[in-house]
Amino acid sequence: MYDYLIIGHGLAGAILSQRLLERGQKIMVLDQPDQNHSSAVAAGIFNPITGRKMFKTWKADEFFPELLNFYPQLEGKLVSKFFHPIGVYRPYFAIDDQNDWEAKKSDEKFNHYIDKTATTHIDAHQLHDQYGGLFLKQAGYVNILNLLKANKNYLIDKGSYQETMFYEQDLKSHSDHFSFSDLKFKKIIFCNGIMAHQSEWFRWLPFHPVKGEIMDIEMDKRPETIYNRGVFILPFENQNIRVGSTYKHHFDDMEPTEAGQNELKEKLSGLLNETYQVTERRAGIRPATKDRRPFIGKHPDNEHIYVFNGFGSKGVSLIPECSKLFTAYLLDGEVLDTEIDISRYYSYYSTEPKN
Repeated sequence: MYDYLIIGHGLAGAILSQRLLERGQKIMVLDQPDQNHSSAVAAGIFNPITGRKMFKTWKADEFFPELLNFYPQLEGKLVSKFFHPIGVYRPYFAIDDQNDWEAKKSDEKFNHYIDKTATTHIDAHQLHDQYGGLFLKQAGYVNILNLLKANKNYLIDKGSYQETMFYEQDLKSHSDHFSFSDLKFKKIIFCNGIMAHQSEWFRWLPFHPVKGEIMDIEMDKRPETIYNRGVFILPFENQNIRVGSTYKHHFDDMEPTEAGQNELKEKLSGLLNETYQVTERRAGIRPATKDRRPFIGKHPDNEHIYVFNGFGSKGVSLIPECSKLFTAYLLDGEVLDTEIDISRYYSYYSTEPKN
């Protein structure tokens, strides 16, 4: 008998599996290989200062210390390299941005995120950065595919991984456990991205799926840090340089589109003034939410069914700390922050038609 069945082995399911194993729980992770994996196409960037107006990202002071601690420890545990804190360069849009951040760089609320500032064009590449920009630390990227591959092997060695489709109609409820196929378990956690929106248990949650497209390019000179303004240029492993991303709320499929790639090229022209060649295109669906906050917690009518989901485009930054909080909630009875607890949407469930 397993303590927990985890549905999905994207970044959320993988990291949560580690948290529960660390606490001595017996788990089984079901991976669904034929479903869209937003983790498999995500750039994996973590960045404490985001948006056009360059605000500190939500709960950065709480979440970034944990991610900076967690990923290096997980690398050692999984004997794999996937954490790359290479920093981010954010060119200013206007002289007002330069003035604003020259003042902020000595502010204790921001100075631990700022490596240095530039007030003129940097020489590394031909960027549209006539006003200079902001070099950020506590920023970089995680090679999510490498992490998932290493974690899969770790779980297989523990007898805690199966690659199979999960059909909810085959889930059976018993007096003191659930069963699915030949598996028996006490509790179930949905970490399966947008597929959770099709679940009988969690279809009432206000997911707002967003399609994102990225492309790989070749340039004469490889950047040493991430460039980010309107679009990111990421010097990924294996000499790939990744560019992204688009955000589409209305879409017909999960394939790259000509319109999406043209949008990326147009945005890239606003940042980069060099020639490049496109070598590959990808698309994926992010499990974003109505209020841009994660969906974490238990089902309103069943204390043995949970969701750990809805991390959108910031999963690399949010999941380490959120998984820590969720594990304390599951095993220690700690209360979840109201901003992430799905109880904030229980009223949606009360109006959902019941079968």
